[in-house]
Amino acid sequence: AISRQIVGGEKLALSDAGGHVGHFTVSYALRDDSSPTSGEWDPDVTAANAKAAAQDPTTIAYLGDFNSGATAISLPLTNAAGILQVSPASPYVGLTSSLDAGQGEPERFYLGGKRTFGRVAPGDPVQAAAQVALLRRLGVHRVYVLADQDPFDAPLAQIVAGDAERVGIEVKGEDTITILPGSSFTGEVAKIVESGAQAVFVSATATSEAAQLTRQLHAAVPRVSLLASSTMLNTVFTSNLGAAESTTFVGSPVLAAHLYPASAQRVLARYGHRFTASPEPYVLYGYEAMSVVLAAIRAAGDSGDDRQVVIDKFLATHDRRSVLGVYSMQPSGETTLSSYAIDRVAKGMPVFWRAFNAPR
Repeated sequence: AISRQIVGGEKLALSDAGGHVGHFTVSYALRDDSSPTSGEWDPDVTAANAKAAAQDPTTIAYLGDFNSGATAISLPLTNAAGILQVSPASPYVGLTSSLDAGQGEPERFYLGGKRTFGRVAPGDPVQAAAQVALLRRLGVHRVYVLADQDPFDAPLAQIVAGDAERVGIEVKGEDTITILPGSSFTGEVAKIVESGAQAVFVSATATSEAAQLTRQLHAAVPRVSLLASSTMLNTVFTSNLGAAESTTFVGSPVLAAHLYPASAQRVLARYGHRFTASPEPYVLYGYEAMSVVLAAIRAAGDSGDDRQVVIDKFLATHDRRSVLGVYSMQPSGETTLSSYAIDRVAKGMPVFWRAFNAPR
């Protein structure tokens, strides 16, 4: 459902541009990276999509992917072909920085030796700052940090732990745990209770098992605040929390609609008319991913079909007024946008609570 909104935003932005930039005609080729059986993104399909884009001489940009794990597969392929890749999401820190990232990152994604990737949504460091700001607002002095074994989840937990310590919040423990069907969380819950932590931050995939862990924590220590990463912002997780809803906070890269500029309100209204669907702010991230690429082509002038020139113009984006707000692109491919949302959970659904601004 989120991807459909993003895709709709991309289509709307291209339509608003009339399908042209200068004397160049720009077309949009939609490629779904999901498995027809599971509905989740599929590594083989993702690789096939990126290869098709890389082998097409008319490709000027690749918009995607939504998931960081998918981008980690597609990016080396588009980079080797010298194609600009702009993601509306993919927050994993290792795509742009070595901060708490995996071994050889981000260099292993840039086999061509040059940066070709950027994202229009804030990455892991901004989310970590928001989660720590939340800890401070809640008056937490002692936190326990957990991550599952997904390599794209663990670095966020490490950044949160480091940021928390820097502002004087004591990290009572850091663990990587298995969150799979049949997993037992009794021992981990006992360690958290014994630690005296006032809050637990969890970076994991949204599963019913992650919700089970949260329920067990709440049952053992009802007053402990439970902070979940944005990767858990899914009803598979939120609809299974039960009584733990009351103490659960979930990170979200998407703010409440009224916090975006007036131009964003107009885009959301047009989206609703064109697609006869209720628009969510995810539309804006698709709209801006397409719009900033079109702006880079426009800035390239007669060289708008030159891949390297378009990459250079994109990375030179400065003080751009967009539907997401005013931002610049850093040389790493990171946006300067620094607002991040925290949602509460009500009747199984995430509901925007408030936004935090990360230091820039």
